Amino acid sequence: METSTQFTDTASLTAALLSVRPSRIQFDWGTDNWVLWIEDLSITGTLLDQMAEVIDRVGFAIELQTGWDHREEADTFHPLFGYRLLLRDATGLWHGIRVDAAGRFINTTPLQELDYEIAYDKVMWID
Repeated sequence: METSTQFTDTASLTAALLSVRPSRIQFDWGTDNWVLWIEDLSITGTLLDQMAEVIDRVGFAIELQTGWDHREEADTFHPLFGYRLLLRDATGLWHGIRVDAAGRFINTTPLQELDYEIAYDKVMWID
């Protein structure tokens, strides 16, 4: 038995191109008691410009770890609720990050600090 496939109408064929490349957002994050820290790992040091997306990614990662979805469970808090957020930029300086109750990025406050322990203490006083 012979099997062959012929395509007579090439206009109806479509091709999918799959491209795998590193994300343009490069960061590391973790928690230390009450503080969630984020570190800019990009060469260009532009993570501050992309904080809204970074916050979304960290919140989603926390939801994956905990197994619940704050969007589906209306009586639960956003995964970032209760954390104080710190960002270490590419120069090594720490910034406090403000988010609203829904986990949306508001702004950053430069802490003008290189030492994590001092930045930790300072971020506790940011509303």
